[in-house]
Amino acid sequence: MKTRLLVVDDDDVNRMLACEALKEAGFDVAEAADGQSALMTYAEFRPDLILLDVMMPVMDGFETCHLLRQQGAREPIIMLTGLEDTESIEKAYERGATDFITKPINWVLLRHRVIYALRAARALDELVASESNLRSAQQIARIGSWKLHIATHRCERSETYCALFGESVETFGSRMEDLFERVYPADREKVRDAIEQARHGQRYTLEYRIVRPDGIVSTAQEVAVPAVGPDGDVVSVQGTLQDISERVEAERKIRQLAYFDDLTGLPNRAHFREALQSALLRETSRGGHCAVVLINVDRFKRINETLGQDSADQVLQVLAVRLGQGYGGANMNVVGPESMDAPRMARLSADNFGLFIEGAEGRESVEAEIRMLLQRASSPVQQGEQTLSLSLSAGLAFFPEHGQTAEGLLKCAEMALGALRRREALDSIQCYTERMKVDAFARLSMENDLQQAVEQQQFNLLYQPKVDANTGMVVGSEALIRWEHPQEGTITPDAFIPLAEELGLINTIGQWVLRRACEDLARWRESGAALMPVAVNLSASQFARQDLLEQVKGVLTETGTDPGLIEIEVTESALMRDTRVTADLIGRLHDSGLSLAVDDFGTGYSSLAYLKRFAVNTLKIDRSFVQDCDAGQDDPAIVRAIIAMARSLGIGLVAEGVETVAQARVLQAEGCPIMQGYLFSRPIPASEFGKALKVGLPNARLLARHTA
Repeated sequence: MKTRLLVVDDDDVNRMLACEALKEAGFDVAEAADGQSALMTYAEFRPDLILLDVMMPVMDGFETCHLLRQQGAREPIIMLTGLEDTESIEKAYERGATDFITKPINWVLLRHRVIYALRAARALDELVASESNLRSAQQIARIGSWKLHIATHRCERSETYCALFGESVETFGSRMEDLFERVYPADREKVRDAIEQARHGQRYTLEYRIVRPDGIVSTAQEVAVPAVGPDGDVVSVQGTLQDISERVEAERKIRQLAYFDDLTGLPNRAHFREALQSALLRETSRGGHCAVVLINVDRFKRINETLGQDSADQVLQVLAVRLGQGYGGANMNVVGPESMDAPRMARLSADNFGLFIEGAEGRESVEAEIRMLLQRASSPVQQGEQTLSLSLSAGLAFFPEHGQTAEGLLKCAEMALGALRRREALDSIQCYTERMKVDAFARLSMENDLQQAVEQQQFNLLYQPKVDANTGMVVGSEALIRWEHPQEGTITPDAFIPLAEELGLINTIGQWVLRRACEDLARWRESGAALMPVAVNLSASQFARQDLLEQVKGVLTETGTDPGLIEIEVTESALMRDTRVTADLIGRLHDSGLSLAVDDFGTGYSSLAYLKRFAVNTLKIDRSFVQDCDAGQDDPAIVRAIIAMARSLGIGLVAEGVETVAQARVLQAEGCPIMQGYLFSRPIPASEFGKALKVGLPNARLLARHTA
């Protein structure tokens, strides 16, 4: 038969979680939502153990426990309480509680604590049932018994009791005072107080440490019950003492696994959240403030990718030590007031650390302190022959201004840190603002919408013509994707492509663009138009895929598209991510009949060496240089230099963003006649571009007649 447990808690969520955790551990669990229901359920269910919440309306846990004991309940009663004060704990034992567990509850520890309490209860039941087996049962359960006679002050102790202290009945002594000298010095006062209360009729359950003659320190749990004579006076106190060192050590190990990070030894996110919530309760009671700080290692992913996980882990360990020791303020804690020697930092995720500041005096002072901490912690780290330069950034949130709960403040600090990441701001501190919440909801909505857009293919492909200004002929185009949002209308790629990369959707979208471009080429061919190459943009993450060429060739084969009609267009930064891999890929692209264009040329590396090495087909002069090339500033010289370099290497050129005739004339005069921009045409649908292939573009012809 399964062991029966009764869970009493007015909080539906806590009760449900407790029941599920205990059912998974193999218990038969009944539940009650209040004290009155608990009394009725106890009578019907007859549980082997009761888990009883303290804070309940109408009848609290203290009163419920008292009434259960009055009804004759002998089963263990474990009180679940968020109250950590000594008075509440003493009241729980006074009303008959066997043990107590403070909230929030660690479910692994809860199951462990229940099993241990049941084992102790069964051992005691066996002792009561069979006096003849008392000695052996005590030895098996490591439970000793004692009895204090009030009138004579003599204390009887069993052999097992004395053995727990490493002594015999003869050497231990018969006075109660003989116990105190064997108790760990820091625990003696609370043991004296408990026994004194028992002399006046107060039962107790107490944990304390004992010291054996060989110096070994162990932990024991003592339960004592006064016995009252006919006149109502206490005549004796009977008790049991159990060695719970194994339980304490097991709980310590479980707590270490549940609340601490293996790599750094710092408290983890769960520990941090619980400690922060306790701090918020303290600040609420005194009307104070609290700052929550999340610290991120900038570009940590690059360290991991470049040096490997082992080196990256060592960097995190170094930072954990620096952050833990680098701030001397006594008001910064992450593990609560019960552990004065605990580390001051928590590791919340892979490269995120956290701390909170109780009694924060203001944003400026907090930011100044955190800035000093980050500066001290971010000094270079030596990894073998490598010296790594580090930078750290921090997101801040304040209680009560930005949130009332630990989880709420953590989310606010994470939003502040996320704002820094999106701006690619390094070595910075950002405080949370309400605008970030609005942006976060908008971003979440956009993420959901983009997922749906990919599934439903809510995209359209436009084409911006490339023209030869000398002849007025359309000589190609660039395919530009648009998201046709059902509510928001047309959305340009700069608003959603970065998000698509973050969500891992960019390859699917890129495949759609290439396939649609190939299908449009087929339709133009069927209409009798003379086909011109189409440039298809690839993001850096797409260009870095090992299967890129296979994917492209697969689409070309399926659609029957000539590879010479597709130009792959990437940015300089994408080319330079891994030059060895890039050189190999470009070679295979050329072997497959595809060509390569470099977008936004002049804004990145602009290196003659990489142009030679990568055998680029076309350079696209960035619009920022084209816009002012007719203004007599430095830009005409830059344009001339780019054109001269391209000529010397035999590389084709396209000028982007041409909007005026004056710009076009300068470009023509300098030797760059291939252009695209609003002067000739905005991006247009496939059907309109098909017509342009047949009849040309008006502005291009006007410019060509002027120069003829």
